[in-house]
Amino acid sequence: MMQPLRRAAAATTTIATVLAAGAMLAFPGLVRAQDNIEAAEAKALIEASRAEIRAGRDALIAMNLPLTPAESDVFWPLYREYNTKRAELWDTRLQIVMDYASKYPDVDDATAKDLIQRSLAYDRKLAKLEDTYAAKFLKILPAAKVMRFMQIDSRIETLVESQVQQTIPVIEPKP
Repeated sequence: MMQPLRRAAAATTTIATVLAAGAMLAFPGLVRAQDNIEAAEAKALIEASRAEIRAGRDALIAMNLPLTPAESDVFWPLYREYNTKRAELWDTRLQIVMDYASKYPDVDDATAKDLIQRSLAYDRKLAKLEDTYAAKFLKILPAAKVMRFMQIDSRIETLVESQVQQTIPVIEPKP
């Protein structure tokens, strides 16, 4: 049993490295004022990075979620639907980051309050999406496989969000 865990850990590390590199390439210029990157160029970099992240996510899930052919036939279309909706929702997250970047380092209280409210709304919508699709996945797969999928997906999401957070400077409140 230990050997599959080591392989999964190695695969996770490899994909995490790819995901982290993609995220780091996409965001540093976006949120650092000294990097004067054009909005169109930033969006192009982000879209390229997102495509790589999606491919890496799919590969990691495929490597670590053992599915029978019948399960695979029903899982992957639902997964693509879920991933598409999550990507649409992530556009909201990206806009929040870009709005913060456009104001940094001069973020006033009104902007900060707006960004907080939008971030919390995003978190609620993401949780609702995950709840909705967990129920759908439970209708087509055994609970243990759904749990494994959610664990893998959560780890990937945590890695991506961690990389995004590392690129965003912490606000310095005005005295």
